[in-house]
Amino acid sequence: MTALRIVPVSVLVIGSTVAHAQTDVPFDREHISDPVALKDAIAAIRQADKLAGLGGMHYGEALALYMKANSLNPDNAELNMKIGVCHLNGGQRRQSLPWFREALALAPSLPHIHYLAATAFQLNAQWDEAITEYEAHIQRSAGMPEHDPRYADADQHIAECRVGKALMEDPVNVTVENMGPTINSDQADYGALITADGSSLYFTSRRASPSGRVNKATNAYYEDVYVCHADGKGGWGAPAQLPPPVNSGINDAAVAIHDDGRSMILYRDVSGKGDLFRSHQAGGEWSEPEKLGPNIDTRYHESSAWRTADGQWLYFVSDRPDAGGLGGQDIYRSAWDASANDWGPAEDLGATINTPQDEDGIFVTPDGGTIYFSSKGHGTMGGYDIFRSHQEKGRWTDPENLGWPINSPDDDLFFVLAPDGRTGYFSSLRAGGSGEDDLYRVVLPEVTGTASAVAPDASVPR
Repeated sequence: MTALRIVPVSVLVIGSTVAHAQTDVPFDREHISDPVALKDAIAAIRQADKLAGLGGMHYGEALALYMKANSLNPDNAELNMKIGVCHLNGGQRRQSLPWFREALALAPSLPHIHYLAATAFQLNAQWDEAITEYEAHIQRSAGMPEHDPRYADADQHIAECRVGKALMEDPVNVTVENMGPTINSDQADYGALITADGSSLYFTSRRASPSGRVNKATNAYYEDVYVCHADGKGGWGAPAQLPPPVNSGINDAAVAIHDDGRSMILYRDVSGKGDLFRSHQAGGEWSEPEKLGPNIDTRYHESSAWRTADGQWLYFVSDRPDAGGLGGQDIYRSAWDASANDWGPAEDLGATINTPQDEDGIFVTPDGGTIYFSSKGHGTMGGYDIFRSHQEKGRWTDPENLGWPINSPDDDLFFVLAPDGRTGYFSSLRAGGSGEDDLYRVVLPEVTGTASAVAPDASVPR
């Protein structure tokens, strides 16, 4: 896993010198008669600007201060924009929409406001409105070089909106269920892993742990591995944080579970980069995690992985620039070398699967014939979407988008199948969640010609 499973939008610096429309009310004595209230509001905005610049959990503090100033003057375009940016960088990104719409109405000449409004429309699956604002952004930027790469991809987002509109008009006949407050918290929860007997669920969370450790680089809680067990009533018991050596003083994330729950692949961000580790369980205790070897762990970032059921292949994600990588994070695989008792040289899965954008969250069905993964580079409706590809005559088929409502306009990641071969678990940042990304469950329609993961009648808790 990556050190941040869901990467927040970078801090957006808002210029203070803009051309305001007549309806845009500035913070000055001419428009606000109470000097004490005006002074307090300006001080709150300045303090909020500093906090927003720190990122992470400080966005919530900044938002509270911006809202204090907004209660005095709700008609300031730049303040509405800053409130929208806080939401866009927070756990409920869709809530940015009304603030950007207000800023756009008050001052349509604000820098990048059309792009930001378009982003919020897209996150809310308002595809036509998003396209209109992206096109307005392109028109306003015509002939002007865009020095900030965060605003230079409007054409790509227009294509995503068209994909989203088409997929939403032809939804998959499934029900996506949030796994509820027993599992999900107000922080990020992701990476569900189900043991083969369906009795245990492992996942990774950035919730406040008893130690309360915060990553100073990101101003977010460190990620830790949790487990919960089937309660015998069709649900799950309360999650428990795994003790050391699985969890440590850095980011620890479970990315794969094998051997009836006796083997686990972990992600750790060691020395500022990501590596993959393996740990084994015996007598109810997990062994000290060990790296997967030099062909897997490099000086670059290795995030997620999945081992085939026969133990002969390891599929994993890396951003290494060599070994035929196509750009960003790619999916590789490595064959088990019995003579060396180690994983062999890595091979890129090729251009059918990998793109110049990022891929992540690889899962391989037990028969080895189908992979599920997330990508930003195939036909997505925004962020990461989940795709499926089958191996036919030694080649991978063109990835198939799992469609709406499994995929959403934001990040959908780390899809895995339960033992029944049809119940899927994945992570998503979408409307109705508990906060940031949550764990979701979906039962897939049967796919003709593909093998199920284990037994179609296996019992899987909800």
